[in-house]
Amino acid sequence: IETVKDKNPVLVKEVMETAQFTYGQIQKVLQNLLEENVSIRDIVTILETLANYAAISKDPRDLTEKVREALGLQICLQYADSADHKLRVIQLSEGFTSLLQTNAVFPPDGSKPQVALDPVDRRKWIGAVSACLARVTEKGYQPIILCTQAVRPLVKSSTEREMPGIVVLSDMEVMAAGRNVLIE
Repeated sequence: IETVKDKNPVLVKEVMETAQFTYGQIQKVLQNLLEENVSIRDIVTILETLANYAAISKDPRDLTEKVREALGLQICLQYADSADHKLRVIQLSEGFTSLLQTNAVFPPDGSKPQVALDPVDRRKWIGAVSACLARVTEKGYQPIILCTQAVRPLVKSSTEREMPGIVVLSDMEVMAAGRNVLIE
């Protein structure tokens, strides 16, 4: 933040004084991004996004999703085919989206959201995701799940134990990338 302050003091003042973010709140958003291999080099965009959404929420989960949206092009290009800029994705069905939303648990301390599924639904969910990922991997593509922004953290948290390293993108990140990436 001190490095950004040298080149962009107005932005740092807006984030730290006007929006009244603490270093801890900013650090939590940065940690959330790094946990999912999202580069934080574009710290100016990250801080601008925090300043823009400060009046709406101070929740690190919400802010992380808004920052991911702002970094959508960067994130999508990270996973797109370098030759044709295609993202080959598995799109989450409305049924599974609804199931995850219905069973979502958001801890009040701001930690990762969880999905509290009964054992039968959990096996069904993990089985369906595993089968789709296996088919995508057989074709030589990196497995990427595309879902709505509202359930993206839920999909990630509910699959990371059984399928570490799975990439989960939101529709808003892809929309932010615009015509720079193609979806297949």
